[in-house]
Amino acid sequence: MTWALGIFFSLAIGTGDYFGLHLSRRLQAFTVVMTYMLIGALTSAALMVVVSSDLLAVDLAFGAASGVFAAAALVLLYHGMAVSSPVVASPTAAVVTAVIPVVWGLATGEQLVAPVVIGMVVALLGLLATTLSPDLGDHVVAALGWGIAAGTCFGVGFVFLGEVSPESGMWAGVAQRFSAFLVLGAIATARGIPRFVDRENLGRGVAGGILTGAGVAAFVYGAQRGSLSEITVTASMFPAVTVVLVAVVDRVRLWWWQIAGLVGVVSGVVLIGIG
Repeated sequence: MTWALGIFFSLAIGTGDYFGLHLSRRLQAFTVVMTYMLIGALTSAALMVVVSSDLLAVDLAFGAASGVFAAAALVLLYHGMAVSSPVVASPTAAVVTAVIPVVWGLATGEQLVAPVVIGMVVALLGLLATTLSPDLGDHVVAALGWGIAAGTCFGVGFVFLGEVSPESGMWAGVAQRFSAFLVLGAIATARGIPRFVDRENLGRGVAGGILTGAGVAAFVYGAQRGSLSEITVTASMFPAVTVVLVAVVDRVRLWWWQIAGLVGVVSGVVLIGIG
């Protein structure tokens, strides 16, 4: 069950990020993420009909804190993919996302085990391979920067989400998406940024919001009731989904070493999750 939820997370988040990439090329990333967060909150709330969920203040707080970082992460990632290269930005975010909880674990007294060290080396070498392309030019540095910033925020958000108790069910997901929506809404109001995607892009906005909201709900449910390492491993495939969609649907050329590098990134993140 846990591995299936992790795979669903990867498919849902990877596809949602692909939609987010295209929407962020037409609209501001703030607008896209706000739409995603509102639809995601409604999706998580709807799932409470079938998932037992207790309203616990401490878990709402953890979920809300996670949401602030998730909002920043998605804005950074979608903007970064839109203005640089999704082939580099998305895998970079995945690697950093996996490393942040490891750093937190070390800071709180955990030991660094061999699979984690090997995973970091493999992931970093794979990431290096994805950046080697004559087609990317000076987009590489920008993509790395956006990916690192997004991954850092994702990682911190997952640390908060990892503290949520099983009894809270879907409330943590609702709190995460809704707090992100409120924070982005305040910034959008102050800066005069549209809060929702326009009618022309509404279909993709709603689809992306449902996918990412359902993906986060699956991760929360799996982490609460199963093995955190198992769901982390299977959930780490999301950048591969995004890059495959970019390559197949958008016909973006990938060199063989970039494909090998992407496999290395995913393999490295899997080893980090196992450790």
